Amino acid sequence: MKCPKCDAVNPETARFCLNCAAPIPSSEDIPVRTETIEAPKEELSTGSLFAGRYQIIEELGKGGMGRVYRVLDKELNEEVALKLIKPEIAKDKKTIEHFKNELKVARKISHRNVGCMYELMEEGGMHFITMEYVPGQDLRG
Repeated sequence: MKCPKCDAVNPETARFCLNCAAPIPSSEDIPVRTETIEAPKEELSTGSLFAGRYQIIEELGKGGMGRVYRVLDKELNEEVALKLIKPEIAKDKKTIEHFKNELKVARKISHRNVGCMYELMEEGGMHFITMEYVPGQDLRG
């Protein structure tokens, strides 16, 4: 067992370092981290079914927050937009709370120039937002 203060090697039974007398934590006191995180795939293929409900028609775009797809909601037989949030962004709980609050506010807005947001959901560790699909051209152009 290595001393946390001077890195001297000590017997497993030592409670104090034989070199500097610093306390040596027992093996029960040392936290063990063996968590393995598998990053979810953040790209969906055309024709695939996501979350058991959304059939991917096409990717509409990608940006700093994630990718946006035009999908067919198989339960409602209606096209919607689905924004798949990047895993590195979605893992931050404060960011997800921010999205929830934004969704609450957005649901109260009703205007012909503002698309409706429907839900913030999670499927297999991937967070996504469903919203109104508005056909037309890219507004960046």
